[in-house]
Amino acid sequence: MKETHDYLVPDYYPDFACKMGACRTSCCEGWPISLSMADYFRLLGVNCRKSLRGKLDCALHVLDRPTQEEYARIQPRFDGNCPLRLEDGRCSIHAELGEAALSAVCRLYPRGPRAEGDYECSCSNSCEAVIELFLRRDAPLEFLLMPLTFDLPAPSGHTVFFETVGREQEIRLHFIRILQDRARSMPERMLTLGLNLREMEAALDARDARKVDLLLRETAPKIPPMPDSAGSAALECGLRMVEGMLEILDAHSRSLRSYGEAALALFGQGLPLLSKYRTARTRFEEIFPRWEIYFEHILVNHMFFSRFPFQDRPESLADEFLALCAVYALLRFLCVGWMADKQAEANFVDVVSAAFRLIDHTEFDRYASRLLRKLGCKTPETICDLLLL
Repeated sequence: MKETHDYLVPDYYPDFACKMGACRTSCCEGWPISLSMADYFRLLGVNCRKSLRGKLDCALHVLDRPTQEEYARIQPRFDGNCPLRLEDGRCSIHAELGEAALSAVCRLYPRGPRAEGDYECSCSNSCEAVIELFLRRDAPLEFLLMPLTFDLPAPSGHTVFFETVGREQEIRLHFIRILQDRARSMPERMLTLGLNLREMEAALDARDARKVDLLLRETAPKIPPMPDSAGSAALECGLRMVEGMLEILDAHSRSLRSYGEAALALFGQGLPLLSKYRTARTRFEEIFPRWEIYFEHILVNHMFFSRFPFQDRPESLADEFLALCAVYALLRFLCVGWMADKQAEANFVDVVSAAFRLIDHTEFDRYASRLLRKLGCKTPETICDLLLL
């Protein structure tokens, strides 16, 4: 049933528009689309032409362990494309039956309405139209209330893993403001965020509402000087961790594979790794002198979209921070590597949206921190190494 509520949204939200068939990479490429039990049986019996019926019968697969919320999937073809996609890029269900016939995921994407707790909605970075919006703005993202109407699936219940003394949204927006502090470099902002998270976690564990209030009202904590980004040992340590992470991720992500393999091949041949990376990094920053602003928008949008750091899993805030560091380092390595012989904005948009088809559509945040620890990222010093990319 459609319901209207005031949702907190990023200020770009009213300007977002789907590119339809004009996308270079379809939003459904490379990841299986989940269906609820209601969506599955509705599509199984929908009245449609024979050609669409044949596609639906072959595309819908019930999961091995189905639930009401995640009952089946539209399985991608061998080439990663959705079998229901038309040659002009449009969805055959949408083209023949209209938007109302789509599954909830396809109907809402890239929008991510959240109706548990505070009403919020934003768009995923996996949509290239969202990233393109960020390239055309300078001002930090702000947030506003906007009446929105959604026909959302029935809520499955909201499990609370964190004590937030009733100030969850306020705390999350506080962390976002730290990342928008342009008086600091992006690595310094990330490290400041980590230190603030540590203090906030201690206050929340103690249910110390007064301390939480003080942390929200004070300026971000000072941080020690960052190591020299030109330092060979620290940079090489960070690069080796990201390389190790990417080699594992490439084997499990069709959307990311071509970009990851290109970056790994570039930095794995010829000149030593450090020399090649520094050359490519200098070129990337010359092509995109506003790269820190772009990364700020992308990371802030990801934090809001995923409700960082209070996501629906029993992970510590320290683990959530390390997962965010993994997002930053992965983006930095991929962008520098992919753009080493390119300069078009479209190439940058493509690699970022491909990365977030992994980050936003899988449990990347859940396993990224564990993966980094296995690769040696266990101390504040090694986290700094990772942020120096």
